[in-house]
Amino acid sequence: MTPVDNGNAWSRFAGAFPALLLAQFALVACAVFNGVADAAWDGSQRWAIAGIALAQAGLVLLRVVPILLLLSLPLLLLQRERMRIVALAVLWSLFVLVQAGLNQYFQVAHVPLGADLFGYSMAEIHTTLSGDTPLDPRSVLAYVLPLLVLWIGLYVCARRWPTGSIRWTTLLLLIGLLMWLPSLPTGAHVLKDDAARDLASNKLAWFCGDVWRWSHNDSVAAPASGKAATAAASDDEPPLDAQFPFLHPEQTPDTLGPYFSPTSDGRPPNVVMIVVEGLGRSFSGPQASLGSFTPFLDELATHSLYFDNFLSNQGRTFGVLPSLFNSAPFAKEGFTSLGEHMPSSPGLFNLLQKQGYHTAFYNGTDTTFDNERAFMQLQGVQHLVDMKSFGPGYQRNPFSDWGYPDKELVARVLADSPSLQTPFLLAMQTITMHTAYKFPGQDAYVAKFEQRLRDLHVPEDQLAAYRANADIYSAILYTDDQLRHYFDTVAKLPWYANTIFVITGDHRLPEIPMGEHIDRYHVPLIVFSPLLKQPRHFRAVSSQLDVTPSLLALLSHDYGLQRPAQTPWLGTGLDVDDSFRNTHQWPLQQTKTSTPDYLAGRWWLHNGQLFELQDGMHLAPADDASALAWVTHRFQRYEQANAIFMQKLALAPDGDQPKLVAYRELAQKAQLANDVPAMHGVSTESADVTAVAQGVQLTAIFSNGDAQQSSTFVPLAVLTAEDGRELQEVSGSALQLPPNGQQQVQLTLQRPEACSHRCYVSVFPSDPQTGKAMGLGRYHIQVDANVATGTAP
Repeated sequence: MTPVDNGNAWSRFAGAFPALLLAQFALVACAVFNGVADAAWDGSQRWAIAGIALAQAGLVLLRVVPILLLLSLPLLLLQRERMRIVALAVLWSLFVLVQAGLNQYFQVAHVPLGADLFGYSMAEIHTTLSGDTPLDPRSVLAYVLPLLVLWIGLYVCARRWPTGSIRWTTLLLLIGLLMWLPSLPTGAHVLKDDAARDLASNKLAWFCGDVWRWSHNDSVAAPASGKAATAAASDDEPPLDAQFPFLHPEQTPDTLGPYFSPTSDGRPPNVVMIVVEGLGRSFSGPQASLGSFTPFLDELATHSLYFDNFLSNQGRTFGVLPSLFNSAPFAKEGFTSLGEHMPSSPGLFNLLQKQGYHTAFYNGTDTTFDNERAFMQLQGVQHLVDMKSFGPGYQRNPFSDWGYPDKELVARVLADSPSLQTPFLLAMQTITMHTAYKFPGQDAYVAKFEQRLRDLHVPEDQLAAYRANADIYSAILYTDDQLRHYFDTVAKLPWYANTIFVITGDHRLPEIPMGEHIDRYHVPLIVFSPLLKQPRHFRAVSSQLDVTPSLLALLSHDYGLQRPAQTPWLGTGLDVDDSFRNTHQWPLQQTKTSTPDYLAGRWWLHNGQLFELQDGMHLAPADDASALAWVTHRFQRYEQANAIFMQKLALAPDGDQPKLVAYRELAQKAQLANDVPAMHGVSTESADVTAVAQGVQLTAIFSNGDAQQSSTFVPLAVLTAEDGRELQEVSGSALQLPPNGQQQVQLTLQRPEACSHRCYVSVFPSDPQTGKAMGLGRYHIQVDANVATGTAP
């Protein structure tokens, strides 16, 4: 029997490793090429993405060397050379295919796959990915090319195995162990936005890191009791209730009432809630950063109460119903993930039903997904229609397992609309603006998409990026058209005149690349009704957690209903201030398994990092220890309350049967405690615009609120058209301000033809490397054709 040569097996690893290294580089090449193809990144940005992706892939491969060596050595001990090559090819091919699969998931979803994989059942994953797997040549090549490189490389390397060296394998092992010391380069100072950084990131490292965080870091803090809970409270905060930590007297002010008239019959108004899948503010509404692709909703907004700076509280659909209808906490992986342990609590559906409303919920999908059916049944909804109870005469979407497209959903709702018993609460949840963004009759909407590009005057150099997502934009136009049909039809029904319509998105769809983290949550809120006295546009920040408290305050104050004396609601009501501000504090959770973000006042906490929420819905990194401690304390208090809730699984002592009382006006102001940390850093004190012969002259004063020299910044002015398209950027020289110092800056922007009627200027201190805001700016300064309107609010 031939003895086994362990030394040769050890040396063979180093001899074969170049084949895997080349395959890893082929993976990167395919991933980056697919990601930047037809995209709007400039040449330097593309090279930066490729360089960072290559560096990350190399470091990840070296980190995996110890594991691969351990798994490969038994295969390299095989006596027959062909068996060694085949066995090693199978093992290393699996490693390559896992990475290729993660890359292709990102190519479809435009977000890396992480621990959220474990928040869904296999059936839900199958539904989510149905029709999404790309079969175009580039996607096939992304799997085939790295495997071909690996197999050919192994064949070539196998012929050189006898020359392999034990010391080279040992050196690889040592380097692999050392590579766990440095962090992976993210390109935060080179790449301009989150979309570019996500593309450059190594998807295997992302997946493993997120799974590790999820499995080792329980996002729900251990519950405290007695003295610990009392100690956690500050002087202006009472200790958490050991049984019902979220319970409080219901005191939401009626901010909507001044805008509504009485109903014609003296009865309470009907309420229609429309949750639009994936509807994001970046492509819907006035000054949408990508241009608006919802012409009907834009038209409706001009006759509505429109909340410009509105946030969903979740980055995926799992949390929208509990947030919007019950103002409920997230528990650990979303309120509905509690399943049969979901506690009953006061919410919009059960409170209105107890006061004479008929309730209905319509959804074209299988509502067992995200446990929506169980949640709505817990709310006592009387009439629930979903994919399994849709009835005959409607066409399923042949391109997706989701169920019925939005045209059929609207038709189903309209079929019941003439016979609705008033007053009623009806909710409709759409689905077509979801992967795979395919639906019957799509070609006609692709043509409408091309017309929309012309209407928006999208620059020639950006057309390729828009057309790369033609299926998504056509789906947005399609859903917008179905909503137009719904409103045109119900406007002829007798109950329409006494109805309040509320429209929002569950979250912003991620498949169109996002500029920054907050984009995922930034959605429109439209409150429309024939009962409105006048339309208004509000700039104050609110979220979906505030909707139910405000609707109950309106209905109880103005239309004779009652509301609970106590509620566990997280929201405190919609803020209808005209200025940009945030008076709220609440959690936001991107996925079922992610660590929650937290927003309190102007401070946003994300993965332990502090950001300042700025006008225009920008997040600027902030280095302020007192502000970080302030918002971290509030986040920990929420986590503590959430942990107690998870332990007790109860939100209110009377469940969904609370004591109801009449609305009582309270002398209170919607504001946070007076200990909000003072603003520091660079801010734009004032900004004036003047029409001059060359175009628009901007005069801005920047100030430094710190007692030390400011960071270097670049004054940046952006000119946008009335529809939100960016027309021009002009920057000044880099500046540093002395302690508590100020400096005036003048910038001149040319007035293009698209600005012949009205345009807007924004100015802010920007990071010299990324161009992102790094301090407080002034946004949306209106410039008419000939005369400046003054300073921004």
